[in-house]
Amino acid sequence: MPPEQQPQHGAAQPLEGSAFDLLILDFTTSALAGAVEAFGNLNSALIFAATARACGPFDQTAARRRPVSINALAASLDRPFETVRRHATALIDQGILTRSPGGLSVTMQTIADPRIAGLIDHVHDLLVRLIEDCRASGFALPGPRSDTAYDPRSGIAIALDLMLAAVECHGRREAQLTRLALLLAIDWADHSRRARIDDLTSEPAIRTSVAARILGLPYATASRNIEGLVKEGLLRRTDAGLAPVADDDIAEACRVAIANRTRQLIGRLAQAGFPMQHPATAYIRGRVPPPNRP
Repeated sequence: MPPEQQPQHGAAQPLEGSAFDLLILDFTTSALAGAVEAFGNLNSALIFAATARACGPFDQTAARRRPVSINALAASLDRPFETVRRHATALIDQGILTRSPGGLSVTMQTIADPRIAGLIDHVHDLLVRLIEDCRASGFALPGPRSDTAYDPRSGIAIALDLMLAAVECHGRREAQLTRLALLLAIDWADHSRRARIDDLTSEPAIRTSVAARILGLPYATASRNIEGLVKEGLLRRTDAGLAPVADDDIAEACRVAIANRTRQLIGRLAQAGFPMQHPATAYIRGRVPPPNRP
C-alpha cells in the first residue's frame, strides 16, 4: 500500500523522536548519495547548492538575485577558502557556475542541464518523500496555505536548504565531507536495521561495502575514510561490522539541531502552499526509493 494510502491511527504525533530522526536520515543519506552521483564529490555539490540558494532562480525574485563571493560561500559552508576557491574554479570551467565582477551565480541555463536538473529534482522529490512518510507515520503536519498555489521551485529551495542544514548541523562531528557522509550513512543503516528488528541489542551487520554502496562511493575511498573514522573514535568495529559509537553527546546535539531545522523548513514548505494532505501529488519525477539497505 502506498504511504499516502496507509491508515493512520490515534492522535497525530509531534514531529520529534527516533522515528522522525530516522526519516531525516533517510532524506540526508539519499540527498548526499545523489550529490555524489551528480558531482563526483561533495565539496563541489555543496558549493553549487549554496550558490544556487544565494542567487538561484528558485524562491527569490529577480531583484534579490545577487552574485555571491567565494568568501561568503566559504563562511556559509564553514569550508576553507582555498577549498571553496578550487572547487568553484572547477565548476566555472565546467560551465556550472558563472563568474562576474560581483561574484558567482547559477543561471537558468545551468539548472536546465540534465545532470543539474536531475539532482535538483532528486532533492525536491526526497523532500516530498519525507513529508509523505511523516504523514504515513502519523506525525502532525502543518496545514498548507489555501491562498497559495504550490510552486516546485519553492520546494527545491527548501530541499537544498535541508541538505545544506544537515551538513552544517552534523559538521561538529566530522569536518571532512566524505567521512561525514559515511558516518551519516552508517547512522542511517544502523537505525534503519534496528527499526526493522525486535532485538535492539543484536550486533550490527554494516560493512564497508554496504556503506560504499549506499553513497555510491568506490570501495577503496569508503575503506580509507572509514578507517579514519574508526581511529577518531566516531565508529567502532566488531566481528559483525561497523556501528556508530553509543552515548555520543555531540551526535545527540547534532540530531536535535537538524530536527529543529527540519521542523522550521516543513513550516516554510506549508507556507509555500505544499499539499500536506496529498503530498504524493507534488512529485516531479516520482517517489525516490530508499538508500540501499544493509
